[in-house]
Parts: sequence; C-alpha cells; structure tokens
Amino acid sequence: RRELQLLVQWSVTNGAEVQRKLGAMRDQRLELEQSHADLIHVNRELKRLSERLKVMGRIAEEARQAKTEFVANVSHELRTPLNMIIGFADIIARSPHVYGSRLPPSLLTDIAAIRRNAEHLSSLVNDVLDLSQVEAGRMALSRGWVEVPALIADAFAIVASLYASSGLYLRSQIEPDLPPVYGDEARIRQVIINLLGNAGRFTEHGGVTVSCGGNPGNSRELIISVADTGPGIAEKDQQRIFEPFQQADVSTRRRHGGSGLGLTISKQFIEMHGGSLWLTSQVGAGTTISFSLPTDNPDLAATEQAHSLRRALVADDET
Repeated sequence: RRELQLLVQWSVTNGAEVQRKLGAMRDQRLELEQSHADLIHVNRELKRLSERLKVMGRIAEEARQAKTEFVANVSHELRTPLNMIIGFADIIARSPHVYGSRLPPSLLTDIAAIRRNAEHLSSLVNDVLDLSQVEAGRMALSRGWVEVPALIADAFAIVASLYASSGLYLRSQIEPDLPPVYGDEARIRQVIINLLGNAGRFTEHGGVTVSCGGNPGNSRELIISVADTGPGIAEKDQQRIFEPFQQADVSTRRRHGGSGLGLTISKQFIEMHGGSLWLTSQVGAGTTISFSLPTDNPDLAATEQAHSLRRALVADDET
C-alpha cells in the first residue's frame, strides 16, 4: 500500500507538470501560428512593395530617358541659329566693307562681343548635347588607330592663346616610340582640350605640363597626364567635380567660368574607350588629372583569345 501511495502521489505530481507543459506547448503553438501568419502577411506586403518599386523605377527611367532625349533635341535645334549668329558676326567683323560705308569702331566692338558670347553659348550647348547623347546611349565612337603625340600637339595649338594671354607655360613630356591607341581621334582630342582648358582657367602662376607614356602596370595602355600648378582641389570635392554641372568652387561669386560639364564628359568619353580617368590633388600644390587608353583593338583581342581557346580545347581543329 505504501508503494502504491507513493506511485499515486508521483502520478498526481507529474500529471500536473505534464498538464502545465502541454498548456505551454499549446501557447507556443498559437504564437508560432500567429508568427507564421504575420510572416506570410509581411512577405505579401514585401512582394507588393517590390512590384511597386519596379514600376516606379521603370517610370523614373522612362522620365530620365525622355528628359535626356528632350535635352538632346533642344540642344541640337539651338546649334543652327547659334552658328548663323557666329557666322554673320564673323563676316561683319572680318569684311565690314561688304556693307558699304565704313562701319564705326564701336559697332565692330559690339559685334565682336556678340560673336564671343555666341561662341561661349555654342560651347555650352555642345557640352550639354554631348552629355545627353552619352546618357541616352546614342553616342557612337569612330574608332581607329590614333597617334597621341599628334593629338597633344593639336590641342596645344588650340589653347596656346589662352596660356599666352595668362602668362603661363605649356610644356610636354612625351616618351619616344609610343604605340598608337585604338580610339576616336576627335573625342580623345576633345578630352585633352577640356583638361588643358580647365587647367589654364584655374592656374594663375606657373603653368601646365602634359606627359604621355606607357603604363608600367599594363603594357597595353598609355597614360596621359595633365599637371598644373594651380590651387589644388580639397579631398572632399575631388569626387563631386566629376558630377554634371559641379565645380570645386560652388559659390555664386566664383571667379572662373565654365559649365561644370568638361570633366563629366571627358570621364565618360574615356570610359567608352575602355580606359579610366582619375585625379590626384593637394590644396596649394596643384592638380594632376590622368587617363588611360588602350593600345590594342579590344574586338580583335577578344577574337584572337576565342581562337586561342578553341585551339586549346579542340585538338583536331586544323584551323
């Protein structure tokens, strides 16, 4: 009887504990079911928000594309009247006798001012048009083999008057026997002119040195650098100046002109060639902007690589 009593007491005690644990398990099961339902609801909401995000992203991309095409079309339409203004102003300034009696000097001065400002506006329109065409994916490169030293000489001839009027030197350090690069001659020349123009505007004393040589880390690239003795660029502004319409000095009273598109366009042109553009600068010690260009035809190199891979994999390939 004593053993039976102990067994009964043990059964009662453990039965109560089992009931308590069963109740806790039921509560946990209810919580788990609720959590599962909440998770399903969250997943459903997340899927709905993801779909809305995709729709909004597509709408934003369509709006950006429409904006880019609009800017490109408007810029293109502005070119014709601007060219006519520049052309007529040039004719009047160069051949005033065509209009009969001798034109007064004050009128010729005003016409020269009209021509100068029209050329500045035309340059701005061209920059906006180039940027919009690149963003719209409509910019095509006319590639060929280009001699970089000749492009540097052409760019020097174009900006020589700017440097002479400012009393700045313009030097070059070009390694001998450089291979040609494979790219668009006009666009590469435009990049060099943009960099020289920026360096000439922001440099007050000293001058600019353009160097060109091989890339020690890549034998298939040339590196062109434009180093000035200007005020330099603070580290916090070095990335921002590559954004459209941005300059290191954002104040409304900045002394230097420019649209803030030159570096943006130059960077995109170089990246379209398969190269890269970067800068190194220190405040008070000048700025050096460098870019790399390939010295081989990437399409031809890819073809040769594919043929080499085929010969390696197909032993009986007679070709």
